[in-house]
Amino acid sequence: MFMRNCWYVAATGEELGRKPLPRRLLGERVVMYRTAAGKPVAMEDLCPHRSLPLSMGELVGDRLRCGYHGLEFEPGGRCVRIPAQEQIPAMWRVRTYPLVERWRWVWIWMGDPALADPASIPDMHWNDDPAWTFTGGHFDIKCHYQLLVDNLLDLSHETFVHRSTIGNDAVAETPVETTVEDAAVRVDRLMLDCPPPPLYQKLKSFPGNIDRSQKIRFEPPSHIVIASRSTPHGNNDPDAALEYRVVNGITPASERECHHFWAVPRNFAHDPAVTAMFHKGSVTAFSEDIVVLEAQQAALDERGGAVRWQNFNVDAGAVAARRMVDALIRQEGAGGRSG
Repeated sequence: MFMRNCWYVAATGEELGRKPLPRRLLGERVVMYRTAAGKPVAMEDLCPHRSLPLSMGELVGDRLRCGYHGLEFEPGGRCVRIPAQEQIPAMWRVRTYPLVERWRWVWIWMGDPALADPASIPDMHWNDDPAWTFTGGHFDIKCHYQLLVDNLLDLSHETFVHRSTIGNDAVAETPVETTVEDAAVRVDRLMLDCPPPPLYQKLKSFPGNIDRSQKIRFEPPSHIVIASRSTPHGNNDPDAALEYRVVNGITPASERECHHFWAVPRNFAHDPAVTAMFHKGSVTAFSEDIVVLEAQQAALDERGGAVRWQNFNVDAGAVAARRMVDALIRQEGAGGRSG
């Protein structure tokens, strides 16, 4: 169903604190928190005694105490206290998951812990690079995660879904170039001498038409970085450019729900007022996507998923990404490492 031997975003760094945070990831209940020293912890959100979610309990020091009968579990998952009982069998423990905090996000490995290499976490350094101003957030979306991947790999929809913010006719009318690499899919679009969309005009006040590029990189299972750059037509001066990244960590919650961790770091106009405008415009655009994605999922559910799609040129990236992930899931099921 899902790739497991790979890194997914489980939370933003700001979300994780001293209060247990419950989250469904890859169909499993997970609870996360920080130790007093700030180290992130993740464990199965289920007490082995009577199955109350541990997230309904509380922290006692660095231990997570079940809110039903008071069992306490240390960060490694071992039960270290049962009220009125001195002997605690070694089998009394809950599953834990590797967590790594990087690029302002907390990454989780849901597969074999022995394979969890932090070096394989995707490069999303723009999120905390001092040369780039960060803004971002998190959406819970009622759709299969691959519908969102499709959406971000085919930006022609901007013309029709996001006309009030980042879309205009130039996006849909410009062909894309799709390249499949060993461990990535790239989709590039170059729009020359086109009008700036409404949000760009607000942000940069372009005097006329622009040259606009979108360079998308997908890494399995569901990580996407979009490099967007616009300059006045015929002017490649970096100081005249509107450049940003759309950084996406997409994590399945279930077969019909996903988490979208997003950021739009930029390297221009670092004023807080511009950040607020940029954030608002991004939330508006993503919210427009959510309406479409949840309507797609509802339509698929009504038909039991038995819908045969027709693909055309702009779907090449999404089709390649799905094929890549399917092959990796088959490899993982056969006992190979996928991530």
